[in-house]
Amino acid sequence: MKKFALTALAMFSLLIINAQVKIKPGIKIGLNNSTITNLERLSGGNKSSSTSFHAGTSVSFKFTDTYTLHPEILYSEQGGKLAIGANSSKIKVNYLSLVINNKFYIAKSKFNLQVAPVLDFLVNHKNITPKPDGFDFAIMGGIGYDFPFGMTVDLRYKQGLADLYGRNVDTGNGFQDTNVENLLLNQVFQLSIGYQFDF
Repeated sequence: MKKFALTALAMFSLLIINAQVKIKPGIKIGLNNSTITNLERLSGGNKSSSTSFHAGTSVSFKFTDTYTLHPEILYSEQGGKLAIGANSSKIKVNYLSLVINNKFYIAKSKFNLQVAPVLDFLVNHKNITPKPDGFDFAIMGGIGYDFPFGMTVDLRYKQGLADLYGRNVDTGNGFQDTNVENLLLNQVFQLSIGYQFDF
């Protein structure tokens, strides 16, 4: 496994050198509007979305005028709200997200379509028991615009694919629930602004 990783890294480095890829580090911050599917099944009540934030860093690898690989590492506060009678609580599941973002530019313009697999690693949680699983796998898609002076704007949607307690993940124990009406899945709309440094 270690040899494979080193070989892949070496090949990627050679590809960057040979293709004269333009590399730009960056930062970004933005708003999350998130919810968890079937959240009301935890203890009854009515669910709604909650607003929080995400922030982190990125590196842009521009291979062509129409394609850029744009991996990101983000801290993302997610969750939802649950109201039971007159009482309301904010459920939090906060992640460190590894986003393997792919940006496809429309007709060589500054507008781009984005698609990315996402690995989320649980950092902390609040008002939800038992403790959720330590990771989530998600798919993300959206649109963006890159300004000539380095600023970027993105609007994206992220859909979690793994139940918060891993009930739809095959662990070999003979139990796997794939009924979407039973699953607790993260759903997040993200609006971001960023800046890419051009050295």
